[in-house]
Amino acid sequence: MAALAWVPSAEAGGWPRDKGETLLILTNLVDRADGYFDADRQRQSGGHFYKDELAAYIEYGATDRVTLVGRFAWQNVDQLSGGRRDAAQGFSASELGVRALIWRRDDWVVSGQLSHFVPGEGENVTNQPLGQGEGAFDLRLLVGRALPRDGFLDVQLAHRARDGRYLDEWRMDTSLGFAISERWSAMVQSYSVWSAEETRPGLPEFDQHKLQFSVLRTVGEVDYQIGVILTPSGRNALDERAAVLSVWRRF
Repeated sequence: MAALAWVPSAEAGGWPRDKGETLLILTNLVDRADGYFDADRQRQSGGHFYKDELAAYIEYGATDRVTLVGRFAWQNVDQLSGGRRDAAQGFSASELGVRALIWRRDDWVVSGQLSHFVPGEGENVTNQPLGQGEGAFDLRLLVGRALPRDGFLDVQLAHRARDGRYLDEWRMDTSLGFAISERWSAMVQSYSVWSAEETRPGLPEFDQHKLQFSVLRTVGEVDYQIGVILTPSGRNALDERAAVLSVWRRF
């Protein structure tokens, strides 16, 4: 990991934290949509979705093989769909989890993670009104590989089991990063979610796929990340566009 020590996203993937080490990522997200993908995956205009979010993601090395994780996000959300307006201000679903190293050899690392999501006043569950949704458990497999040019590839596969009547989900997140210079790096990331159960009344099947492009700059012990997020495809899902600014700090 010496070659990856300055590449922040690798450190937040399948690689464990050193015992006693903390990683804090503060993110400001500005997310907008004025259209959506219908049941036939065709983009339609209408309504709006505005979300401003400030999130804190934390990792702590409990041991050299076990990492504690948490994510907390404060949101201001306003959306209009089908003539109905929905707005909320407060915390979205909060994540508390534990990640354990399963296997590590040369440039490869494999970890498993179990997280519990506690509902809040904002977004709790995909494709449902704000504030709705109960708790959820997320079981995740993380596979990472160091690449040439101080790069990395991180792939995460997850099943999110939701409480109550809400549809379970499959998720896949990928990150590819590489160095541009001594202080600059670039990343391409994807975030995909699919409903894992058949439709129910008021709960249509859905999927959504996002791409994030970003650059990172290291200044002393702090990493700054700026990027954009696009939604190239989906079904019964918003067509979102977002800008993101993150600050990474290790202690």
